[in-house]
Amino acid sequence: MNPQTLLDIENADDLQMKEILLVIAKWFKKKGLANPFNYNFAFEFIQCLTLDYKKTKVGGGSDGIKEDGETTELKAVEWQGFNKKGKEKSHSVSYNGTSKKQTIEEQKKYCFNKIMRDKFHHWTMIDYENGKLVKTLKLKCEDVWTLLWPKWKKAFYESSTREDGRINGALSTNELHKNNIPYEVIIH
Repeated sequence: MNPQTLLDIENADDLQMKEILLVIAKWFKKKGLANPFNYNFAFEFIQCLTLDYKKTKVGGGSDGIKEDGETTELKAVEWQGFNKKGKEKSHSVSYNGTSKKQTIEEQKKYCFNKIMRDKFHHWTMIDYENGKLVKTLKLKCEDVWTLLWPKWKKAFYESSTREDGRINGALSTNELHKNNIPYEVIIH
């Protein structure tokens, strides 16, 4: 493929985009990284570079790690912009696919360890239209736990009625504000 085509991705036709995406997959493989198109891996890779973490392997652990051993859970969401009154719209991130345990006591312990494993959770808003990171919210794991556990507990009891029994839950920036959850804002 012509190197100039790689620099002009926005104007690529379908066949050129196919080649670009295959080159991206090849690059990730060559670097020993996971498939960039699975599990938000490409966004997590971008977040790690931006937030000074190293991307970890896919497989149920932390998403990124710093040289000092600090780990993080990463979430990426499309930037929603502002409403008609000029107030930022709410952004929601998912904490999905958590394994279901046999008892609520086992579930709580498992979920607690999963959330508390990483000192911080980073939620990054991405402007897809302009291809830019907007900002990242840096939250303490304890605050994520406070909001998420009631949802996961409810999902534990409701999961027996769904085909997929895994535990799911979502959190939003509106919930952070309503519950006075403090967080650091990193502008990009």
